[in-house]
Amino acid sequence: MRYSKPLKTIRNNIVGGVLLLLPVVTTAYVFFKLFTMIDSFLPTLFHSILPFFPETWIPGIGLLLVLAISYFVGLSAKNYIGRFFIDTGNAVIASIPLLNKVYLAIQQILDAVVTGNKQLFDRAVLIEYPKKNSFCIAFVTSEAKGEIPRRTGLDMVSVFVPTTPNPTSGFLLFIPRSDIIELDMNVETAVKTVVSAGMVNPEVFRKTNHMYKLPQKLKGWNWMRIFRRDKDSDAPADPRD
Repeated sequence: MRYSKPLKTIRNNIVGGVLLLLPVVTTAYVFFKLFTMIDSFLPTLFHSILPFFPETWIPGIGLLLVLAISYFVGLSAKNYIGRFFIDTGNAVIASIPLLNKVYLAIQQILDAVVTGNKQLFDRAVLIEYPKKNSFCIAFVTSEAKGEIPRRTGLDMVSVFVPTTPNPTSGFLLFIPRSDIIELDMNVETAVKTVVSAGMVNPEVFRKTNHMYKLPQKLKGWNWMRIFRRDKDSDAPADPRD
């Protein structure tokens, strides 16, 4: 189906907007459901353990409790005893079949997000798959070593071919390095292209990338002015505002 230029622009803007809002909305929804769940079962739990504890509950206590638990877990991780218990718990979970696969996958994803580890995907490439003259976006994960290149006698690389629109599942392929077509787009842009099912081309994301730089711009803003006392209200305005 062909689109006129105005309709194509509208379509691209809508899809781009959805992709920008989806992480925010999803995160807010997950946290809302988490705190609602905590607020719903904690009064009953505490009352069953401590009969004198009131069954009434102040909304928002669940949020404070999660923050408090997170604080003490983070604090305990800084000393030897706390680190020992955390490592022991990780080892126990990692030894449970099936559960360890999910746990390690989540841990690896969080490591990539929190620490900025981008070595999970080296780069985005194009490969001929699943048939001749049919191409798809893939991500180089590592250089193939050991038995695989030795058996084939070829210089092989391992690539991950994601599914659309859920890029967390896909296929692992080992292909000759000579069959890889290098792309100029980075990993982030390639993932967005996969998630949008190709409806929005990479150029659209390049135009919207400035939206992600908002936190960097806000770093120069003088947030402490919010907390200034009234006596400072006559002070000259900060040019950074």
